[in-house]
Amino acid sequence: MQIEEYFRNKGCVVTGAASGIGLAISEVLLQAGAVVFMADRDTKMLASAVDELAAHAGRVHSVNVDVTNPEQVKQLIQDAASRHGRLDFLFNNAGIGGGMPIGEATIEHWRRIIDINLWGVIYGVHAAIPIMRHQGGGHIINTASLSGLIPIPFQALYNTTKYAVVGFSESLRLELVDEGIQVSVVCPSAVVSRIWGTPIIGERQEVKSPDYAIPSEEAAQSILVGVANKRGIIVLPEYAVQMWLQYRTSRESSEKLLLNMARERRKALQST
Repeated sequence: MQIEEYFRNKGCVVTGAASGIGLAISEVLLQAGAVVFMADRDTKMLASAVDELAAHAGRVHSVNVDVTNPEQVKQLIQDAASRHGRLDFLFNNAGIGGGMPIGEATIEHWRRIIDINLWGVIYGVHAAIPIMRHQGGGHIINTASLSGLIPIPFQALYNTTKYAVVGFSESLRLELVDEGIQVSVVCPSAVVSRIWGTPIIGERQEVKSPDYAIPSEEAAQSILVGVANKRGIIVLPEYAVQMWLQYRTSRESSEKLLLNMARERRKALQST
């Protein structure tokens, strides 16, 4: 199905919309004719992002929201549904990275990453389901990661939250589909975004995305094609699909590769 057909005139909420995948998804949705409520906690970056999308004035709305605050998330979703008349799509996209050795993680690190990456998704789903049930349908899209399907070494905190989002989403998909509510979970590998320089706790630093990271615009196109085709798990890009397939079908060889990756990362950390 063409994404223009699927999203035209639909009401969409996107969290983490000021940059990266969230901004790219918002832009593609607007190009397809959707009405988009862009939410982010970074007021300045969100305002700048909306300015870039001025050509879609009247269909683009910005809302300052911290996804760790359940009341703010609930208000965002209820207001969007009220203003547009219904809530067709909810993209629970806000999140942070978390690559660090487990021995350096504090309870504060754990609380922070779980609050954003998992509770932020739960709050969104909790607010959206009653609305979608009342209107007879809708589509929830939760952003996880390839790290929610494959245990990438030295990312225990991040993997924990993303595995949880995958399991949560898959459970919901089976529970809600007969009510007309679709649920998808997005599992990208590396994408160009600000997540690379954003620690769990502390000030953001300017860090270049890896050379193999795909542009956020490319990621957004793949994600929305997957959503339009009602795919439950959306893995991207193609090399990530192949990695996931290998992990599922050739566990022994996959675990050897992951163990080698862990050893290489340990060496790199010890040399710094």
